Amino acid sequence: MHAPTPRPHLRRAAIAVTAFGLIALPALPAVATEGDAAVVAPAASSSLTIADTALVEGEPLVVQWQTDAPHALNWIGVYPPSAGVPDGNPGSTQWQYAPDATGTATFTGLPAGEWDVYFLAQDGYAPLAAPVRVTVSADPDRPAPGDPAAPVEIDPVVTTNETDEVIAREGFAPGGAEGWSVAFADEDAAYGGWTFTTEDAWVGATDEYAARIDEMRRRFARAQDTFAVADARQYGGALDTTLASAPVDVAGLGAVRLTFDSHYRGSAGQAGTVGVSFDGGETTEILRLDSQTVTDGYDARQMNYVQDITVEVPAGAHEAVFTWGFTGEGDDHYWAIDSVAVHEALAEATGEPTQAWVMSDIQGHPGDWQHALGDYAQLAPDADAMVIVGDVVNSGTEAEWDDISEVMDATADIRPGKTIAMIGNHERYAAGGFEANRDRFLAFAQRDEVYDEYLLEGPGGDVPVIALGQEFASPSDVAMSDAQVEFLEERLAYWTAQDKQVLVMTHFPLGDTVSASWIPWYSEHHQMNDRLTSILGNYPNAVVFSGHTHYPAELGDWAVQRRTADGHADGFWAVNTVAMHIEWDARGENTQGITEVTTRDINQGLTVDAYADRLVVTAYDFAGEGATPLRQVTIPNPLVASETVAAPAVVAGEPRIVSTHKNGIKPGAKLTVDEGEWTEGAEFAYQWLADGEPIAGATGEQFHLVGAWKGTDIAVRVTGTVAGLEPATAVSAPVRID
Repeated sequence: MHAPTPRPHLRRAAIAVTAFGLIALPALPAVATEGDAAVVAPAASSSLTIADTALVEGEPLVVQWQTDAPHALNWIGVYPPSAGVPDGNPGSTQWQYAPDATGTATFTGLPAGEWDVYFLAQDGYAPLAAPVRVTVSADPDRPAPGDPAAPVEIDPVVTTNETDEVIAREGFAPGGAEGWSVAFADEDAAYGGWTFTTEDAWVGATDEYAARIDEMRRRFARAQDTFAVADARQYGGALDTTLASAPVDVAGLGAVRLTFDSHYRGSAGQAGTVGVSFDGGETTEILRLDSQTVTDGYDARQMNYVQDITVEVPAGAHEAVFTWGFTGEGDDHYWAIDSVAVHEALAEATGEPTQAWVMSDIQGHPGDWQHALGDYAQLAPDADAMVIVGDVVNSGTEAEWDDISEVMDATADIRPGKTIAMIGNHERYAAGGFEANRDRFLAFAQRDEVYDEYLLEGPGGDVPVIALGQEFASPSDVAMSDAQVEFLEERLAYWTAQDKQVLVMTHFPLGDTVSASWIPWYSEHHQMNDRLTSILGNYPNAVVFSGHTHYPAELGDWAVQRRTADGHADGFWAVNTVAMHIEWDARGENTQGITEVTTRDINQGLTVDAYADRLVVTAYDFAGEGATPLRQVTIPNPLVASETVAAPAVVAGEPRIVSTHKNGIKPGAKLTVDEGEWTEGAEFAYQWLADGEPIAGATGEQFHLVGAWKGTDIAVRVTGTVAGLEPATAVSAPVRID
């Protein structure tokens, strides 16, 4: 992910991160600015010479240096002028070490634009010579990054309850939601009860205001437009409020799943609850968030989270009402919810799945990786593929790729037959420029482009995998061509027509998806961030796996649904592939001023079990002996009907009509019923039928054939009931009255 050594690529100017902790960077020299490159006072008798400072895209940039202070860690960095004087934030676009007293460095793959070339000392930012500005002109025949503002003209996939199993959805509107109600503490006061609001209205539309009251509110990044908030601190007094849903039809179901986006920050004495009542009965608590279940002040497990609660439906129940209760004092915190849905609960998966190992951010730790592969082989020995979602190596040197090859050779007998790899940022930090580093990655991935399509094969059915990645050195961490984006569009449409869930792999997360991506700068990693998000939002069968953040699986937003304004109501799923090296976390009350820190060394990864009607993704810790499960999420395939949990019901027998008359079934005979074998203890009700229509008053166990029944087909409908079970009905075969 973040900061490889050497320091030229650190995202932060104040600190550098090593395997052993944090170290200070050297102080920056005094600078002045002229019309071209920044002028920096040299720290030694050195020079930087570029014979040709006017290039065309594709031509190499050749830099010569000379210094009387040679050092193995002296280096040359290439920056856009907008970066200003180098300080580590942002990092260099390209760099190479310049260890000798004199030498030449060659850079390739610089895109069109102006570039400042710096000669800097000892892995830091102290200048050895004044910088030189270079201009690279566009080559009209050279492939270029695509248009991030290109319109997305895709209609959302249409799903129904028959396949997505969603009974009810509510995303809220400014005035609330139809059929929903709020019990206020003070209906006339702002935030005097559950309030339907927007992010800017809740937190503040201006940065100055937001800095005072953000208090992690903006971390609820996936909320769509209007959402519901109970906020004791904004109310400023004792708050006791309840939000109640409209009635939900649950007839005939044995269980339902209640899901909703949840952003809860707790305090001592504060509580949030979810309850359910059936057919106007008493409310039963199904979730409690308080000091016993949530860490007061800050609990990352409950921030920006998808709550998923399975609720058993009592036999015979027809309607359910769900409630969200909140109590707190004036100095307590808040609870925000959005995107409420009630689903039919899935039955247990059947059959064997198609499996894959999914991991990312090995990043210079091949030993940890090899250890994890041994655990993977025990977890899923029949997996079809090993998927590495970027940062296979630490900088992209030949030596690092050789280390990876050694592990590949050592584990050849236990690994799956397929390896699917995505390019990350750490694949492109080595000397020689982006194109040289990219080509080393492609050699490992055994393909010609950074993007491609694969197929997982196994007993659970074929599962398509779309690999995305960076094609150009700039203008962002993931600069893409229009061709790559159009490839994604075309393949999503194709596999959706086949009713398939699609795994989309990209090293950098899209903004406002998984852990850390709510931090503002994460929306800038993908050049096509908004365009890709808009495309994917139309496909509820798309599941995006991304790495880079190094945030752990234990966080609330490890696996989430990301909805878009014009897309499908359920959006797409996003899953964080965690990391096999170093854990990061966010610090700060104000989202605009957030900082990230390393917290511990980790070794984590995922398995994917794919069935025709769902994916099951499990996160594991491989740091110790054997794999320890951390989290699991089940992602239904909304395009395929699934077996759901029906209400437990009486098992019906096969009724048969019997005549008490010695001559059999004739006019004048008395008919009775042999009910057959039913659930023990069943009590029966009867309705006799003539030509399929009920006979008025004929509701007893016997029926006397008195009257004009000749030429009629007589049958009987039997209904069996047992306390605690759904009733069952069966109809006998008809008998002809001759």
